[in-house]
Amino acid sequence: MTETTAKPELGTASQGYTFLVGDEIYLRTFVPGDEKNATSWRRSIFPESPELAEKWIKEDLPKEGRNNRGHLAIVRKSDDIIIGSLAFHYGTIDVTISAHVDPLYGERGQRWLAQALILAAEWQVVENHELNFMTELHTNQSIVLELLHQAGFVETARWREMLEENGQRYDRVLLSYFNADWIQRIGHPMDIEVPRSGTGAIRPIPAKVVLDGDPPANALIVGQRVYLRPEDKKDADHYIKGGRQEDEMFWHIGRPLVSQAQMEEELAEGTNEDYPGYLAWAVCIRENDEYIGTVGLNDVDYVNRTAETGPYFPYSKHRGEGYGSEAKHLLLEYAFEVLGLHMVRSLVAFPNTRSAAALCKQGYRACGRKCWEYPHEGGFGNMVTFDLLASEWRALPREDA
Repeated sequence: MTETTAKPELGTASQGYTFLVGDEIYLRTFVPGDEKNATSWRRSIFPESPELAEKWIKEDLPKEGRNNRGHLAIVRKSDDIIIGSLAFHYGTIDVTISAHVDPLYGERGQRWLAQALILAAEWQVVENHELNFMTELHTNQSIVLELLHQAGFVETARWREMLEENGQRYDRVLLSYFNADWIQRIGHPMDIEVPRSGTGAIRPIPAKVVLDGDPPANALIVGQRVYLRPEDKKDADHYIKGGRQEDEMFWHIGRPLVSQAQMEEELAEGTNEDYPGYLAWAVCIRENDEYIGTVGLNDVDYVNRTAETGPYFPYSKHRGEGYGSEAKHLLLEYAFEVLGLHMVRSLVAFPNTRSAAALCKQGYRACGRKCWEYPHEGGFGNMVTFDLLASEWRALPREDA
């Protein structure tokens, strides 16, 4: 007589867990077989076959720890069906979570998502003693936001109109769940005054250039004094030399040094896909083609039409001369008029008041902060964040041609 093993009764799987179990959901690791319901837990609007999801679970997921990442499934207790997921990124002193529940569950799904985030936050901050648990949500997730606020989450930043859904745009909200012991020890990071420099007065956008002759070699867009071109392998020398000669510590969270081989490899790869998430251009002086820095777009979202902007000028001798602002406006022209982005954002460390002032001059507005991002002066440093809408950039004053 052949013995058969009875299948476990639906809704009983969480009984073997002593933590990460809520009223309606529980959290667990992913296992083979979960690919059958991947559409509910993958945070993507694009389809993926079960075979590719299975490959991710078996081959890619075990390697995620090397990249300081982790993943948990959100499972409904009543029938053990996966309804969403949490993706963890462990920073130097904090944890950032990307959270997703299948939107087809509607208001129920928002309630389950809030339960999952509260469980994860208490696990990471109270039990594992992380300093700060951060997650980003949109204002169309009103039920989640309300439940998280009730649980002690704090809104620290709000970027305008980052999501487009059903013809409407919604803000993205950054929420933090802080370690209460550290708040008692060093104070609440939201109470710290943001340091400022300059007047913050907006400067007119340089007049658009119409060339009489040929453009500089490989130029994408040309301004009055500088132009932008794709980065290439030879630009690695400037990154290396600039890093060695850096004499101003506030531009970075510590002065970085990278190897020649590493930088050459990164620049040689360049943009190798049709819709890249990162775009960067070398900034060169028109008069002599001298490379002086880089501007770029990171985290480009072609669906919601948003991105993060950022510059890097390795030589201090070229800072404060207006080259950076001109290059930034060329970048914004490309972002808004060529890519058709709706909004861009940026962030700088609190001590970097010069970059913050430059953003204000370019039309950005401060919209909050990311707290406790890095060790700083016996405590933890904060970043101030900015946003800029395309409509605001187009309405800025222009210089006469």
